[in-house]
Amino acid sequence: MTDIPTVLQRIESDFPTSRPVSSPAKGRAVASAFEGLRVSPLKNTVLLDYLEKRGIPSDIASRECVEVHYRMRGKWYFAVGFKNRKGGLEIRNPYFKGAVSPKDITHVSHNARDRRQSPVLVFEGFMDYLSYLALKEGQAVPDCVVLNSVTNLPKAVDILRSYGQVCCFLDNDETGRKAVEEIGRLCEKVTDKAVHYLPHKDLNEFLQERVRSGWMPVRQKEKLREG
Repeated sequence: MTDIPTVLQRIESDFPTSRPVSSPAKGRAVASAFEGLRVSPLKNTVLLDYLEKRGIPSDIASRECVEVHYRMRGKWYFAVGFKNRKGGLEIRNPYFKGAVSPKDITHVSHNARDRRQSPVLVFEGFMDYLSYLALKEGQAVPDCVVLNSVTNLPKAVDILRSYGQVCCFLDNDETGRKAVEEIGRLCEKVTDKAVHYLPHKDLNEFLQERVRSGWMPVRQKEKLREG
């Protein structure tokens, strides 16, 4: 894996250091700001290193995300992309957070035979979803809904209601708590899982702390032994 200072030097030469697109917290994106949009499999080592720094193994990142190249204000940039169910994209790199419309949720379905007997996991953003996959270390994962902003919660209600249990992995803040309360009001059986990663704000912060303390996925330990 490339050392962090080298990665940052490479990133700074290619990425903007500001956020010219509307704040993701508002749940909006300026589609016209992205020109020449190109989507391909995620292979860029700078982007993979960025995700690994946040605790996301490359195999998970490559499977769940895409690589996005786009032109903005006459310059080309690239970022990690995460697709929603309507074809829009959440876009992330170390210096940029944005979205390509249409904004919507992402429903990861494994075709459960009977949803009324199955749980569904809810995440606010795709980084927390990827973190959950990393923490599960290749184990079977139930169906998931990634809100891609809590403002998208109304779009997820019908799907959430179709499952027997809703497990919420939202942020440990006022916005996250209010979202869990709203889900609890609209759905029958709801469990708030955020208590399990306190005092961290979200699941990715929890994962990063575990990685810093020496924990790593089994497959990474095996790679080290093989080396």
